[in-house]
Amino acid sequence: RVANEGENPVPHYWDHVMWVFGIDDREAFLAYADQITLDGQVDKIRVPFLVTHGENDRQIPVYNAHMSYDQATNSPKRSLRIFTKADFEVEHCGADNGTAMRDYIADWCAQTFNEMV
Repeated sequence: RVANEGENPVPHYWDHVMWVFGIDDREAFLAYADQITLDGQVDKIRVPFLVTHGENDRQIPVYNAHMSYDQATNSPKRSLRIFTKADFEVEHCGADNGTAMRDYIADWCAQTFNEMV
């Protein structure tokens, strides 16, 4: 993240992150950040699990989406959808468009919950 300082789509990224985690110093946050992980947690998910991600997300690397999907081994239905330039949506949470990702999530939820009835 430090190497990509100018690439963050949120201009006040570090102030925001430190505010969220209640840490006043960037170096202290960076030391703490290595502890923030879903490893050992995602495999506990026992409900349908959807991961969506933009291929050019500059906040969370796309490999994290693949890791979460790969670790969701106990989910009865796991899905991974990476949004690309062809979708006109590649940034974090679909911030560059928002409609394709939002619509996909809504459709996935409707189909998944309908299947559960």
